[in-house]
Amino acid sequence: MGCCQCQGIENFFDEKAAKRQLNRYLKKGPSRTTRILLDEIRKKGVQGLDFLDIGGGIGAIQYDLIKAGASKGTSIEASSAYLDLVRDEEFHNVIAKKVNFEIGDFTTMASDVKSFDIVTLDKVICCYDDMSELVGLSSKIARKIYAVIYPRSVWWTRLLFPMMNFYPIIKGNSFRVFIHPTEKVEEILFDNGFKRNYYTKTFFWQIAIFTR
Repeated sequence: MGCCQCQGIENFFDEKAAKRQLNRYLKKGPSRTTRILLDEIRKKGVQGLDFLDIGGGIGAIQYDLIKAGASKGTSIEASSAYLDLVRDEEFHNVIAKKVNFEIGDFTTMASDVKSFDIVTLDKVICCYDDMSELVGLSSKIARKIYAVIYPRSVWWTRLLFPMMNFYPIIKGNSFRVFIHPTEKVEEILFDNGFKRNYYTKTFFWQIAIFTR
């Protein structure tokens, strides 16, 4: 991820956006796609496992996995506003003692990140222009489960994404979203020893779990 994209994330996913997402989570719980992902991860069994949540946001995945019996976890988040909110919110106290929070771009930190039983990327791949680096590095440190949500590569998403990028452009923000071909993402994971264990899709998103 380039420095412009990192700064764009910091500005786009600011305190206002973080509070809005947290309020929605407190009222309705995880989004539909995140709920599907979590349900399928739990079916694999998480008791005693550790996890890495890349782009952990407000902590929905972390909170759920700790409640399901995961031993501990790490959240690497590029937005300081989201990380600060997670640390401050009372409902996250249950995970505060079991989750290590780190700020930064995972790809620049990867050489110092240990391996984990579970690695999750919920709507994170689309924030990286260099998908190969992100997926390659993050999948290498996943011992058992690699769980992702990312945009489908179909004509309507390829039409909508340039329109979605128009808003940050007019706001003078360098943040952009990207669509990456499914076969390219999966090729990297297959080369790293994973098999696709679960797959479903919505109109916009695809949800997949890979296991070793």
